[in-house]
Amino acid sequence: MYMIAQQTLPHVELLAIGNELLVGQVQDTNSHWLVRNLTTIGAVVRRVQLIRDEYDEIEFTFKAVFARSPRLVITTGGLGPTDDDLTARALAQTLGVSLEVNEVALEMVRQRYAYLATLRPNYSAELNEPRRKMAYFPVGARPLTNVDGAAPAIELDIDSATGKIVPCGAGNLTIVCLPGVPKEMKEIFSNSMQAVLARTIGAGGYIERNIILERGDESRIAQMLQEVQALHAGVYIKSRGQIFPDHGQRLTVVLSSGGQNLETVRTTVAVCEDELRRGLADLGYGILGIIDS
Repeated sequence: MYMIAQQTLPHVELLAIGNELLVGQVQDTNSHWLVRNLTTIGAVVRRVQLIRDEYDEIEFTFKAVFARSPRLVITTGGLGPTDDDLTARALAQTLGVSLEVNEVALEMVRQRYAYLATLRPNYSAELNEPRRKMAYFPVGARPLTNVDGAAPAIELDIDSATGKIVPCGAGNLTIVCLPGVPKEMKEIFSNSMQAVLARTIGAGGYIERNIILERGDESRIAQMLQEVQALHAGVYIKSRGQIFPDHGQRLTVVLSSGGQNLETVRTTVAVCEDELRRGLADLGYGILGIIDS
């Protein structure tokens, strides 16, 4: 039932690109952060994948993602100056367009290194080829400012019916490629990317309520949860064990819902919560508290 309700919400897919993620050198905290923040504004993240720095793997994954037609695709990693940073080139190859210097992006890179040269003695601001590499974009893509790093983010819109890059706002599938450095990724998402999010996701919201029970046996409440869930397709209901500072290990019932109208979401969750409270009381369960998260 929950999956049916999700069909009305903007779908997002995430790709975390980097060999370091798949050999255990670096933990992918970026995807977790993005999922939480995208969910908060009313999007549904349908898939998260870790991808190696390999042309064929990246291109194959891009094509599979595009075939599912999400509203927004966000990648992290692979935008840096080294040879194994392949995201921009692989994206251009997938879309069948050339990779060329984007003059706006090049100026962003130039300004970043000029700024760094003012902070570090004997530091050269010269735009050598590895630095210029970060300004090579698929033709038709646009740079997003990265105030915390050298590599601008990449944004482009696609008409999924033709697979062609189209002007900003004209496509039904938007791709944003973010740097893999967490600080840079978060800053771009929180600032430079806001116009993209407003256009693709909208001004939605998300509500999550945790009902903490006095005691716990998931098997005793499973049928009741299923019955309530059947009446409220727009709310996801899940029981699980959680640890709370004030209550220790407890069984909780979690209600969550997102959408483009936050007041409607809040009302729907409240109605569902009332029914769950009655059902839990009928089964003899006391409620220790309710926490929003």
